[in-house]
Amino acid sequence: MSSTVAVLMCAYNSESFIREAIESILGQTYRDFEFIIIENGSTDSTWDIIQSYADPRIRAFRTPLQQLTFNLNFGLVQTEADYIARMDADDIAEPTRIARQVEYLDAHPDVAVLGTAFEFFGADRRPRTVILPTTDNVIRRRLPFRFVISHPTVMFRRSIVLGRGGYGGGRFCQDFDLWLRLARDRTIGFANIDEPLLRYRIHSPQAKGRRECYAFVAGYLLRESLIQRSPRLFVGCVFSLLKVGVSLASSWGK
Repeated sequence: MSSTVAVLMCAYNSESFIREAIESILGQTYRDFEFIIIENGSTDSTWDIIQSYADPRIRAFRTPLQQLTFNLNFGLVQTEADYIARMDADDIAEPTRIARQVEYLDAHPDVAVLGTAFEFFGADRRPRTVILPTTDNVIRRRLPFRFVISHPTVMFRRSIVLGRGGYGGGRFCQDFDLWLRLARDRTIGFANIDEPLLRYRIHSPQAKGRRECYAFVAGYLLRESLIQRSPRLFVGCVFSLLKVGVSLASSWGK
């Protein structure tokens, strides 16, 4: 199957939310896409739920490895689509998400990585919309210090990501490692659409905010500060290490 867009979703023990995620993609106003779903050794009914869909756009795979980096790269080589839209198995895409991102990338050939604003919801919290920086210069400037690209909202040019080695990094924050490596090349543009095109679910099993994430980010920034000889990236590394210290102090105080 050949199309301009492939949606890439990895799923592990996602039975509680994956139906909503899948149906939000199948219900997109933009219809011509492949939907690559990779199930990563789940112990619940995730695979059975995926198999229950007969939509011909879905291409489902199983791997025994519970390693997101491997499974993302595995998905990237299963398609020849120009654009890859990331999607997590616990989120909900707005119906116009793919159409808006394809339209933007078609009109901005200098942009390789395109995220969007999004709405936090779930865990008994009031929904909150997060608007991220929209221009390449601001994204690059803030990248070592702040959350400026939301991975599950991203659509990127597959050839550029594969040309820079695909996903790498360690167990956590593989997306941040990728953005840093892509940012070595000033011709690779970043952007965000200031329209919330994804609902980002918050729930207890997530790893967001763990001190391990801060530690991995610090490691990526240290590497890049040495490769790029960048004092700014080194300061970002120190900033992330301080976050690790604050997280440890908070846990000790409990």
